[in-house]
Amino acid sequence: MGRGDRRSQPDHYSIRARKEGFAARSIYKLQEIQRKYAVIPTGGRVLDIGAAPGSWTQFAHSVVGPTGHVVAVDLSPLPELEDFTNVTPIVGDIFDTALIESLAARGPFHTVISDAAPPTTGNRTVDTSRSAALVEQVISLCPALLRDGGTLIAKLFQGGEEQSLLAQVRSRFSMGRLVKPRASRSESFEVFLVGTGYTSQR
Repeated sequence: MGRGDRRSQPDHYSIRARKEGFAARSIYKLQEIQRKYAVIPTGGRVLDIGAAPGSWTQFAHSVVGPTGHVVAVDLSPLPELEDFTNVTPIVGDIFDTALIESLAARGPFHTVISDAAPPTTGNRTVDTSRSAALVEQVISLCPALLRDGGTLIAKLFQGGEEQSLLAQVRSRFSMGRLVKPRASRSESFEVFLVGTGYTSQR
């Protein structure tokens, strides 16, 4: 059985997500990171970049509770999130200046989360390079969008730029690390950059 065949088979996390009403198995990656690092505060404001199909927004919404708010951004419409209270779905590109200005007006956020991934080509060199560029953009938005003391989570395809991006996170946050949640598929080359204790004075 090839890698693609394994990925197409529902595993424990896929089945569990379906039973618990979540949009995707990726919910459990964020859940594990939250359990370890408490990145999303109750009552907080959260920005979810690359939110489709919506499972990270669903989880963030459950953590912030009725006094918090989640802004969910994706290139695709997010109809499954429109009925959630305290959730604002937005269609847009995080490289677009007008969108960034709009998000800044809704902030500052306690937490920026990103499970975003570029369209994959099957060429690992190309895919990892595009992923790194996406993560670099997310990091660069922190001064405009993240409040002091805030946290960041961003998915990254491993391809040689992990340490450079980790250094960028550590230059802006009191703690930065690379995390591979148990819910990530064993054959996946994704990791997550986690930064806590953001400071605009660095």
